[in-house]
Amino acid sequence: MRVLLLLLALLPQDAPAPLRLGREEFARRRALLLERIPDGALALDAGPLGEVGADANTPIFDFKYLSGVHDPDGVLVIAGGKLVVFAAVDAAPGADAVRPVADWPAWAAEHLAGKKVYTKLRRKNLDVLAEAPNVEVVGQRLSAELVRLRLIKGEVELRLMRKAADATNRAHVAAMRALKPGMNEREIHELVVGTFKKEGCPELGFPPIVGSGKNGTVLHYMKNNEEIPAGTLMVCDIGAAIENYVTDITRTLPTSGKFTDEQRVHYECVLGAQKAAEEQLKPGATFWDLEKAAREVFEKRGLTKWSYAHSKDGGVRHGLGHYVGLAVHDSGTYREKFLPGMVITIEPGWYDKDAGYGIRIEDTYVVTADGFERLSAGAPREVDEIEKLMAGKREF
Repeated sequence: MRVLLLLLALLPQDAPAPLRLGREEFARRRALLLERIPDGALALDAGPLGEVGADANTPIFDFKYLSGVHDPDGVLVIAGGKLVVFAAVDAAPGADAVRPVADWPAWAAEHLAGKKVYTKLRRKNLDVLAEAPNVEVVGQRLSAELVRLRLIKGEVELRLMRKAADATNRAHVAAMRALKPGMNEREIHELVVGTFKKEGCPELGFPPIVGSGKNGTVLHYMKNNEEIPAGTLMVCDIGAAIENYVTDITRTLPTSGKFTDEQRVHYECVLGAQKAAEEQLKPGATFWDLEKAAREVFEKRGLTKWSYAHSKDGGVRHGLGHYVGLAVHDSGTYREKFLPGMVITIEPGWYDKDAGYGIRIEDTYVVTADGFERLSAGAPREVDEIEKLMAGKREF
């Protein structure tokens, strides 16, 4: 028997699919883009990346989406089916050739002369095209097609996003187990970041939001440096990333381990609104369909004053959800009908400045052919699940 087991162990095993973006993935993207714009050359530049934040850099990632690299001075051209990157890098997985940025003007004059060129370029690079003979510049369409292309995630992208979601789910569970009154918000912040790294996701999708008490009523609170009070709630809005692919998951926790009756009423309303929106999530629906269903829950329960969509008297307003991908608030218009492969969040909230606490429940979803897959299912969201886990009575 031991010999048999040894022989079985030595047989070739199916290796798991690699969590990386290889040349074949960039070739797939390029082919899809050229199907959409088949009648000319394409040119776009990178631009500088700003600080990592909730709304930073969404359009900038178009360059990396096609090339696999970023250079703030870089230019990318697709002509004759080939992708050439002009950048201060040695290689780019999406490119057929990499050349110094200084070569760009002479190359454009030689290879783009007399062509129609669809562009997404800053002024200095548009001026380079203006110097090339008989170039017809076409604006806007390239940007629009890249937005539509990035909306539908491919198999490799979804593997990366599932990995980021799994790491984020585990970070939420770790926070639930660790949270106690008197801790500093920074301790939970560091626990979250450490869990991301332990789970193989060294990048942050955005700076963690760990807002206890009144800090949970601030939408993008990121100081994370105050003592956590007893008897209140803490909003933990976090997202790991890998190869730039992000997730975005929020849970709200009772700082003393149990929700008060009032907190439970408000929390169950937010969760009910999220579940009502989920029921609408399928191909052909829109964000407005989800928004309408969520709002009706707050209205029917008479809890509109501090809701995310009805806030008055200084309350917080925000959208019900957003696209997720290379950026946490990723490219996409909110008029689009959902299609399989789109990734979105649903995140209703309640920001009660009278009671001094906020509630947000946010999950990340992949739209499927017949509904959705909830990538954040590994992070408990039911009241009883959270309380049992925080009391050490349940394993996840």
